[in-house]
Amino acid sequence: MSLIKVGIIVEIFLFVGVFLWVRKLNSKQNRQPSLSKKTIKNLKF
Repeated sequence: MSLIKVGIIVEIFLFVGVFLWVRKLNSKQNRQPSLSKKTIKNLKF
C-alpha cells in the first residue's frame, strides 16, 4: 500500500508540474498573437 500511495503522490506532482509548464508556454505564446489580433481588428474596422 505504501508504494501505491507514493506512486499516486508522484503522479499528482508530475501532473501539477506539467500543468504549470503548459500554462507558462501558453502565456508566452498568447502575448504575441494578442497584439496581432488587435492589429487585425484595427485593419478590419
